[in-house]
Formats: sequence, C-alpha cells, structure tokens
Amino acid sequence: MAKQTSRIKAAKKAQTDTREILLDTTRTLLIEGNTTQVSFGDISGHSGVNGALIRYHFGSKQGLFEALLERDAGSTFAALERLVAAHLGAEEKLRRHVHGVTKIYHRYPYLNRLVGVMSAEGDTKSARFISERFTRPLAEAQRMILEQGKAEGVFREIDPMLFHFSLVGACDHLFHARAALGFLFDVHEIDEDLRSRYADHICNLLLDSIRAPDCKP
Repeated sequence: MAKQTSRIKAAKKAQTDTREILLDTTRTLLIEGNTTQVSFGDISGHSGVNGALIRYHFGSKQGLFEALLERDAGSTFAALERLVAAHLGAEEKLRRHVHGVTKIYHRYPYLNRLVGVMSAEGDTKSARFISERFTRPLAEAQRMILEQGKAEGVFREIDPMLFHFSLVGACDHLFHARAALGFLFDVHEIDEDLRSRYADHICNLLLDSIRAPDCKP
C-alpha cells in the first residue's frame, strides 16, 4: 500500500513538473520572440516534451494560454481589489495601480498582447474567459478609482472606457516596443529604474489630463 501511494505521488509530481515545463517554455518563447504566435511544435521542440502531452494537459493551445495567463497574472487581481478598498486617496491609488501594471508587463511583456489576441476571437470560450477573468476586473477597478477621484473633487468627469485603453496601452507600449529602444535610444535592457521612471511618467501624464480644474498644480 505504501509503495502504491508513493507511485501515485511520484506520478502526480511528474505531471505537475511536465505542466510547469510546458508553461515555462511557452512563456520563454513568447518573450524571446516578442510574439503571440507559437506552435505546439515550437513548444515541444524547445521543452523536449512530446507534443501530445500539451493536449493532454491543456486540451488546446487556447487552454495552454489560459493556464499561462492564470498562473502568471491571475493572483494580481486580489491585490487590485485590496488597492481599490484601501483607505487612500484616488490619486495615490492611481499611482500605485500604474506602477503595479507596469511591473506585471515588465515581468511578462507578452501579457497584454496575448490578452488582446484571445479577446479578439469573438464569442468563444477563451474570449469570455479573458473578459471575465482579466479585462472586466481591471476596467472595473479603474472605474471605481475614477469615481472616487470625482467624489473627492480631484478628478474631472472621465469616460472610463477611454481611460482604460489609454492607461493599458501606455503601460504596455514600452515593453511591447522594447526592440526599438536599442535602435532609437541605445537602451538594450529595461531595468527596474527605467520601469519605475516610465510608470511615474505615465502617472504624471494621466493625472495632469484628468485632474479637476481647481486641483491643477
């Protein structure tokens, strides 16, 4: 009985290890290729794992992408909920939110593009998963911060839809276009200092554009 239990544990560990190898390989290919286009053949070739096991563990490439997004970014929404509920002013919440988003995109530069690609698939299971798990909670948190700022008298009336795309697009672009940094500015690495300065820059641009007239510095 003990031997059987040991074999079961070993088999479960092997399955977990294989799953993590496939997720890690997919993430590496997305980041190094600066793309959202990877095939089962690419993943199998770079991981050394039989391609049939990708379907076994994830069902499809979309299932693999969903699992990757959930593993890499799913836990961030609990922190976002805590930020919205915190006893902080709206401006401070917005600053922390922008820094949080840029930290995620710095660590996982494929994230926003993969969310966009999967969201664009129309009325599919993956599109609904992305909307309900990632896009909607992010947009809702931003809407609540904007409403708090308006109630505090520090923000003017802002369309939350336009604000959402402005913020996400700005936060993502440095990491999406990182290849251009070397050609244009001779910057070959986005380190923590650059990420932080970029986040501060975005915060200042956004806050200057949405502050109520009486709150202009």
